Formats: sequence, C-alpha cells, structure tokens
Amino acid sequence: MAQEALILYYSQFGSTARLAGQIRQLTGADILRVQTALDFPADMEDTDRVYKRQRQRGRLPKLVNQWPDFNYYDVILVGGPVWDGQLSSPIMALLERLQGFEGKVAPFSTGWSATGNYQQDFTAHAGKLRVLPGYHILTHGRPRYDQASLMSWLRKL
Repeated sequence: MAQEALILYYSQFGSTARLAGQIRQLTGADILRVQTALDFPADMEDTDRVYKRQRQRGRLPKLVNQWPDFNYYDVILVGGPVWDGQLSSPIMALLERLQGFEGKVAPFSTGWSATGNYQQDFTAHAGKLRVLPGYHILTHGRPRYDQASLMSWLRKL
C-alpha cells in the first residue's frame, strides 16, 4: 500500500482499536479514533437498545473529533464494530462526515459473530464514496485472523 492512507475507527470495547493498531503497524498510516459526544452504555444489550432507537429515528451520535483534510489521503480505512449485523451508529455518522471525499474507502470490522450485512450496510450508507471490499475478524474467544490474511487484504487496496 504505497499511497497516503488514514485509519479512522470507532471502538467500544477495544477489539476494533487493536485491529486498527495492527493495521497502523503494518502500513504506517495516520490513525484517528472516532469519538462521540456521549459514551454508549458499558453493557452490550443496553447499547443495542440505544443503537436501534438511533437507527429507527435517524438520530446519529455527534462526533467530536478535530478532522484532518480528508482529501490529502488516497484511501481511508474505516473500522468499526458490527452491531446487530450492521454498522455501528458512530460509523454511520462518520460516513456522513466523509461525503465529498474523493479517494477510496475500505471498511474493516470486528464482531462476535459473522459479518451479517456489514459490507452491504456500509456501502448503502457510503453515499457516493468509492467503497472497496472490507476485512472482518471474529472476536469471540480469540480473534480469528492472521497477519497473512490482513496483509493480503491491504495489498488489494
């Protein structure tokens, strides 16, 4: 990956943060953790209730980051947890923020189970962004990925 890259990620329990850090080590890309104005509950069931309300009402969390000039980058890697088989609401809000970015966007995600409809949901919320195929790891028990599969995905970007 010989292009200018930025890693933007939201992580509630640390799994996505660990994967983002691994990608950072392998690529040397700039990295920024996406932060919301209000924290989500520490309990995933409570988070799920908040998330479903946000999605139904179209009220996404407010993001409070200082943003770089996105168009400096050729590719932005967007990482987030899989919630209910879909994008987390902070990632939905981030995709709204990225509208107008002219480069490529590639999702990566972490979750306790299969990806569900994550890639399709990501693409649907990406608007006019140019979305590349994503990378997903399972975090139930021990993360099920290896450096070779991660490197293979990164080389395709």
